[in-house]
Amino acid sequence: MERMTRAEMITFLRGMNRKQEFLEEEKRRLRGSIETMEEAIARNTFSRKADEGTASSPGFSPDKVLRILLNSERDIEEQTKAMVYRMRDLYEEEDQIEYIRRLILQMDGKDQRLLNEVYIQDVVVDQAHEKLGMSRSNLYRLLQRAVQRLLDRYNAGCKDTYSSKAQRLIREVNPFMPEGSIA
Repeated sequence: MERMTRAEMITFLRGMNRKQEFLEEEKRRLRGSIETMEEAIARNTFSRKADEGTASSPGFSPDKVLRILLNSERDIEEQTKAMVYRMRDLYEEEDQIEYIRRLILQMDGKDQRLLNEVYIQDVVVDQAHEKLGMSRSNLYRLLQRAVQRLLDRYNAGCKDTYSSKAQRLIREVNPFMPEGSIA
């Protein structure tokens, strides 16, 4: 994980819930994105029905069948690599969200509540200061301190933290991929 600035942390906190929902949807979409071998072969045969205005391919020679199979295999391999790389990125983002949530849970209760109310739950400051029973200026001051504490903790530990899900994905997929295709 990369270090963040104060503005980046605030932006990240504000979009954290929406980002987590997006990540879940993107993972579901990716899981079904790779063609089956039958779909790849059908796409690589280049044949069309006679009613589309062109003739079907005249027949299959052993060379043509081999070329179709190799092209189909290559296409599926490329789709798989692209899916694995994208899934790795999604897992890294997901782990970053979980890491920040853990850091927030380690903070004192008042800081947790401030960060949750104003940034994560996206409550308007006018409503938050009434809800929390404090003046706006006090709310802003405490909120700045809470963000700075979170930022300090995050930046101190982000170089030592890696995505365990992303690393596991690469370890599990790597033996099944051609030599050197996934690092």
